Amino acid sequence: RTSTPTKGTTRCACPSINTHPCAMDYVDAAAASGTSQAVSTGTTIMAVRYDGGVVLGADSRTSTGIYVANRVSDKLTAVHDRIYCCRSGSAADTQAVSDYVRRFLSEHAMDKGKLPTVKTASNLFQQICYEHKGKLMAGIICAGWDSVRGGQVF
Repeated sequence: RTSTPTKGTTRCACPSINTHPCAMDYVDAAAASGTSQAVSTGTTIMAVRYDGGVVLGADSRTSTGIYVANRVSDKLTAVHDRIYCCRSGSAADTQAVSDYVRRFLSEHAMDKGKLPTVKTASNLFQQICYEHKGKLMAGIICAGWDSVRGGQVF
């Protein structure tokens, strides 16, 4: 990787030539699109149910406005053995919510002596997000597989 900017992209002034330690790119969306306004593309997350389970997917870029702050972030989070969530919105908010759900599901599994269902995880996400709806910037898809209903997406 070189420090020479390409059209529509400006890189920070790091002293390194071959490696870029700060992973901070500025994408001039207005210049790239030919408009005077920046173009926001947002996060892409998805989950699809099929006969044998579910497939989850997400993009890997984290941005702050028009700055790409991290190109390799993980927006898919395991909350239990076979239950995952796709996170979009504020990374801090969604990480905190998924951490709480992971903790509650772990306690629930120990208390019941069996693996939690995807519906239970979904209900936990729903309760936490609803109770704090005025304070959170979070969009979460909960999906997974359990022995009761198979693959599910919420």
